[in-house]
Amino acid sequence: MEEEPPAQAPPPSAAAASGSSGGGEKGAPFQECGEQPWKYQCPGCSRLTCSLPGVQAHKRRTACSGKRARTVPVPLAQFDDNQLLSDYNLLEETSMVRESAHRLLSGFGHNFEERHGAQLPPWLTFLRKAAEHRGVRLAVQT
Repeated sequence: MEEEPPAQAPPPSAAAASGSSGGGEKGAPFQECGEQPWKYQCPGCSRLTCSLPGVQAHKRRTACSGKRARTVPVPLAQFDDNQLLSDYNLLEETSMVRESAHRLLSGFGHNFEERHGAQLPPWLTFLRKAAEHRGVRLAVQT
């Protein structure tokens, strides 16, 4: 009795693909079909693929977004210039969102709770003053 050689080489181990920067040796069979050498590594889950159809099949099958999680802690040994730049960009984006929210919230009218900024439309100002004249405090939500 002779043993038959395996039809295809096994895919790279999950340890090689999960989290290491290389994800395995280039030229090793990729994890979707196991036949062609891999060319791409998914930033979201480190899955190895060789072509656009492979990427699309991977995303459909695993519901992977294909985007790296930006807030996941990274070991110091894997922290490089690209990670530093990514962290810096994340901080810049949060700063821009904060400043935008501050500008938006501070822009509600000076005749609306006595703050400086954009005014209410004239008809709404008239309604607020008429309600105030009758002893009703009218709160306007925009």
